[in-house]
Amino acid sequence: MSTNALARVAYREAGRATICEILYGPNVLKHAIIDPVAVTGEVVTFSGMPLPIDCRPPAGRRRGEQVGVVPEKLIDAHGVFAYAGIAAERSAIRRGRFVGIAVETELLWERWFASARRAREELARMSKLLGLSRPSEEFYVAYCEEAERLLDPVWSTVEELAEALLDRRELKGHHVDRMVHGPQVLERPAPPI
Repeated sequence: MSTNALARVAYREAGRATICEILYGPNVLKHAIIDPVAVTGEVVTFSGMPLPIDCRPPAGRRRGEQVGVVPEKLIDAHGVFAYAGIAAERSAIRRGRFVGIAVETELLWERWFASARRAREELARMSKLLGLSRPSEEFYVAYCEEAERLLDPVWSTVEELAEALLDRRELKGHHVDRMVHGPQVLERPAPPI
């Protein structure tokens, strides 16, 4: 295993964890893990299809009150989350975080098609559940670019999460919540009124 390979996984999962916090807020992420033996990682949420912050009912709405969720917004948020790992890895490449790589070649979109297999399949599956179409054969550059745009102003957080993953191999959701949102974040949501 090369140092670059595990660092790339750490940046990928740190990017996904950061985008999860941006799109879905605290108390959604279960954990982020990297495996140095298999050189893989994953970010797991408590829900298989978390509800983005901008799809939630406004403050003051009562529990049980019907609020419409636009399926396209739900899928687009999930698309950005699914492609966030690639976005973070590409951003780390641009910032020179890996040694001995051909930057121009690494940043070509064609190079990322195979890496996006899991993201493409997950997005296609979730879209189908909502009656939408996001074929798994297609690479969604727009989702990756949106993730890159969202990660850019908080890049220091991505760096901090990647370093923590390399040190600890696993970060629980409440640790990531605090790293992204600050120490004042609640570990559990406040009970409804």
